[in-house]
Amino acid sequence: MTWPDTILALEGRSLGAHGEPTLGHALRLAVREWDAGNRDREFRLHLIFLAWYCNLEPPHLTGWDEASSPSPQLSGLFSAVYETFADSLLDDPEVLYVVGLIAQLTPWLLGGDVGVWDIRSRNFRSRYRALLPEGLSPSYFEGRGAYGDYFADQVQVSGGF
Repeated sequence: MTWPDTILALEGRSLGAHGEPTLGHALRLAVREWDAGNRDREFRLHLIFLAWYCNLEPPHLTGWDEASSPSPQLSGLFSAVYETFADSLLDDPEVLYVVGLIAQLTPWLLGGDVGVWDIRSRNFRSRYRALLPEGLSPSYFEGRGAYGDYFADQVQVSGGF
């Protein structure tokens, strides 16, 4: 299976000042892909972002209106996708950055023990900085939909994760 262009296109439509609330629809399609067995790395990065972001932001921004916010369903999805990275996480600066930053910002949204997510965030930051002392470049995330747009902005935060 491959990353579906339709999901990436929906992510792209959400960007910019005139972006549409299409991330909820992208998430619904991504969940179908996940349920069908898609475990492609790029797909999982987008899915972990969509599960988190649609759980964080209100429906008028994302289009996700399946349940109350925050949603235990989306927290569970985030945790399930996170677990698929467990074996390779410590050698993958991008995953360390993405999951670590999300855990630093909103550990209560990720399912499980908040203290565990706090510790993971600190450990992931240390490992990320050990692997990439200068951090990832914004250009690394170019052309990668809402996921890429969000993290391209985040890596530019001075003194950030």
